[in-house]
Amino acid sequence: MAEQKQKNTKRTQNNIAVTVIIVAAILLIAASLSVSLLDTFRNDSTSTENYSTSKIVKTIIDKMNYENLSEISKDNISKYYEIPDGTVTDSTLYISTRSDNFTEIACFRLKSEDKEKTLTKVINNYITEKTNTYQNVNDKAYETVSASKIEIHYPYVFVAVASDSESAVSEFNELFNESSN
Repeated sequence: MAEQKQKNTKRTQNNIAVTVIIVAAILLIAASLSVSLLDTFRNDSTSTENYSTSKIVKTIIDKMNYENLSEISKDNISKYYEIPDGTVTDSTLYISTRSDNFTEIACFRLKSEDKEKTLTKVINNYITEKTNTYQNVNDKAYETVSASKIEIHYPYVFVAVASDSESAVSEFNELFNESSN
């Protein structure tokens, strides 16, 4: 009987040891996965360097509660902005679908820092052309285009053609403030 008790005690000790090893292994795996997931989320969701121009524009449209904006296909953006080849790697443009609203929100990702002046010139030419078109023709459109703002956080160049362009630029800047916290 003492021998049976000794076998049971040894079996119990073995079961406890195996259980401790299994639990430790599970905790180790869970900790590793947690660290990996946190690192992935931190890199993907807070680093604006990984944002697509589409994500930036959609975020600002949502925050500004803009409605009735339609995305222009990447192939058709050149009908609005005459961007030389090799200047940008990504671009997004949304324009209002309403005839009484002249809002346009765009974002471009520069291929390199030395392309910034080229793109800024293209954007300024576009805005100047629109301003000249609406001057003395449509006061509301002229005011909207005149309130246009350009903001740069390399590699992104953001363009807001809206009556509240200053607020849209603030939202764009906030994306970068959030990512650096």
